[in-house]
Amino acid sequence: MRPHVISNRNVSRTTNFSLGLFLCAIFPAAGMAQAPKAVITATVDESRLVTLTGNIPSPALDPRNDRGRVDDSLALEHMILLLKRSPENEAALRSEIDAIHDSASPQYHRWLSAQELGTRFGVAPHDTGVLSHWLESQGFTVNLVRENALMIDFSGTAGQVSEAFHTEIHNLVLANGDKHVANVSNPEIPAALAPAVEGIASLHDFFPKPHLISRGTASYDRESHQWHPHFTISSHGETFHAVGPYDFATIYNLLPLWKRGFTGKGVTIATVEDSNLANPSDWSTFRQTFGLDTFTSGTFTQVYPNCTNPGANGDEVEADLDVEWASAAAPDAAVELSACKNTKTTSGLDLAILGILEAAPPPEIISDSYGFCETITGQTEIALENSEAQQAAAEGITYFIAQGDTGADECAPGERTRYSTLGINSGDNTASAYAVDVGGTDFQAQYNFDVYGIPVSDFWSATNNPQTLASALSYIPEIPWNDSCASQLIYSDPVNGGFSQSYGASGFCNSSQGNSFLDFYGGSGGPSTCFTGQPSIPGVVSGTCQGNPKPSYQTGVPGIPNDGLRDQPDLAFFAADGVWGSFYVECFSDTKFGGSPCTAKNDALMEGGGGTSFASPAMAGIQALIDQQYGKQGNANTVYYKLAAQQFKRYSSAACNASQTNGGLPGSYCVFNDVQLGDMDIPCGQNKDGNYYDCYGAASPIIGELSTSNSTGEPAYPATIGYDLATGLGSVNATNLFDAWPNAK
Repeated sequence: MRPHVISNRNVSRTTNFSLGLFLCAIFPAAGMAQAPKAVITATVDESRLVTLTGNIPSPALDPRNDRGRVDDSLALEHMILLLKRSPENEAALRSEIDAIHDSASPQYHRWLSAQELGTRFGVAPHDTGVLSHWLESQGFTVNLVRENALMIDFSGTAGQVSEAFHTEIHNLVLANGDKHVANVSNPEIPAALAPAVEGIASLHDFFPKPHLISRGTASYDRESHQWHPHFTISSHGETFHAVGPYDFATIYNLLPLWKRGFTGKGVTIATVEDSNLANPSDWSTFRQTFGLDTFTSGTFTQVYPNCTNPGANGDEVEADLDVEWASAAAPDAAVELSACKNTKTTSGLDLAILGILEAAPPPEIISDSYGFCETITGQTEIALENSEAQQAAAEGITYFIAQGDTGADECAPGERTRYSTLGINSGDNTASAYAVDVGGTDFQAQYNFDVYGIPVSDFWSATNNPQTLASALSYIPEIPWNDSCASQLIYSDPVNGGFSQSYGASGFCNSSQGNSFLDFYGGSGGPSTCFTGQPSIPGVVSGTCQGNPKPSYQTGVPGIPNDGLRDQPDLAFFAADGVWGSFYVECFSDTKFGGSPCTAKNDALMEGGGGTSFASPAMAGIQALIDQQYGKQGNANTVYYKLAAQQFKRYSSAACNASQTNGGLPGSYCVFNDVQLGDMDIPCGQNKDGNYYDCYGAASPIIGELSTSNSTGEPAYPATIGYDLATGLGSVNATNLFDAWPNAK
């Protein structure tokens, strides 16, 4: 690593700013009259600095990754100086948001605009003025102060960042070969500015990744009305059942709402992306192929909210499925693909979300299918993501986020192993109390067929409907989505040898049979782990890491951990990629990025896969049906948990059991399908430094299972009665949820 050297630094410089003229140009007098109290009161002295802690992505803490300083001329566009409210202002805003979501309050559903947030709860105009002027004095271009008065968008070069913030941007090459740029030390700013500054988001390119597992293609033969997968998921040799829109609508009971006219008409769902679609016709072809074109009010548009069009890139397959599956559940909704181009150090997803939040009017619903892990992202980026979700809730927007696809270690994909080596890690954006986190389930029918002798034909027809291609017959019992050898349902399956454990030398994960299941794919969940602070061990929950405290609404339901932390997910839907015989389909025709021809004529060739990327927009679509009737709902968790608490007070734990091994189904009155069987545990092993984290039963090269203890087997995490960290409250019966909505008291 190169020494931390700051060139041309004048440590004795003192700067005084005259603010009156440009403040009036930026903020109108009326806004200034209501503005919060200024907290920057001292003269800006460049010789008195403070460090903005928690602002280093953890891979930059490892000197083995460092390849030296980037060129000073490297352009860094649309960096975000994230500001912080005074404690009094933050408390006032949280109280206001609580009141807005309280049906007994006179403020109920009196949503705030972005401008109102800035005027009443933002940073004082004096302070944003001082900060803007200081940035300009350092050579940066100030692009705008966001309407929420909490973010300053500015551009400059790596050399200017080094000079102004006293940190260098370096090239990194990770052990897996991935190349990145990142700051290698925490930035510093004049102490006088610190009361109004949270940090800089961001000075690195560790951006959120899609929560998508692509498995290949599947085609439908219109003569035999059968799906023919072009790939084999496992060695079971079972028949695969592709899940299309009408299958989803049957399983989760949307059809009665559609028949009553609740189809999402008049509601806008914005999916946030960093890619657009090369072939926007994929959306309409998907609808035509699966019989949704009979709903004539649905629309699709691609928008770039005050930002640069990213074009189609490698994340296009994610963008395609997001807009298609939002429409699959709400076929008459207005679906907007909202995308911005990534800059060198700022995610296009953040730029898109911030642009959406300033739209007039904003959409009723946002779905975000991207994420990363808390220990990599860094405190400031997490704070930015939390601020975005908080603003959405204040504006009345319901913000859905895909929970993730790697069990309880959200960092696992970056490890480039087939198992976890960094221990339990939470998602970054999912840890916000203001977002609805959507996890993943799988269908139990195939498992029942193997073990309990319950025919799959009880749940799936042998033929497909010729108009909609659907074959699902009813709700299908659910288990947590888990592809891995650590899944108790997989390793105990007689087809796989009927093992009694996953870990250790005699365990399934270390057997020849288990080798094909040695991966970490499955629905994610767990408590927030590093919402603030910075790990002392790269990628591992350590150092000053602290999780986000538990929100007040997360109570009243059996199973909610008494851990004082924001637990995830909130809900879960089918998200599997075929391990038990079922997967989702999408239409993705851009061959440049691996797509296939997609046409409603002759055979319909579709991409097949899974991931909570499908579950999040699908739940967004269900919420759109509710919003059509009841209006904007903001943070819908405040209703979901109340309804779940009512359900468990009214009915026994068996009444709404979604995992019955006798083929039984949850009662017709249940709002939530309570997943009670299986787990989302994944295998774990030794990391590159020879250490084990949250790993039971491992000893190199022996694979263990991810556990909340190293000394005893406590799988992370099982499905249980009520709330659990594998599937949250479970999935929903859409019609029952809709009808119960006004009763959430």
